[in-house]
Amino acid sequence: MYKLHAWQFGIAAALTFSTFYVGCAIAVVLFPAGTIEFFNNWFHGLDLQLLKAPAGRALNLARFASGLASAAAVSFAAGAMLAGLYNVLSGRTSGR
Repeated sequence: MYKLHAWQFGIAAALTFSTFYVGCAIAVVLFPAGTIEFFNNWFHGLDLQLLKAPAGRALNLARFASGLASAAAVSFAAGAMLAGLYNVLSGRTSGR
């Protein structure tokens, strides 16, 4: 087996998560109630309706950009760390 390239894996993770982030933001804008109901099912019955932004604090471009940038940065770091740890734990720190 080949080693995982940490930078490439990190970039792939960031692009993947960013794509999901954009899709989620679109869903929140177009279907706010449906999106909350969808994610309620993921959290074992917790009522996410309580987390809904108050009037006047809806998603705007600045919040979207800040969230996208931070989500991409965190997912890049997590992906690079995952690849690096995989390589160390599998004994594939260099070469093939």
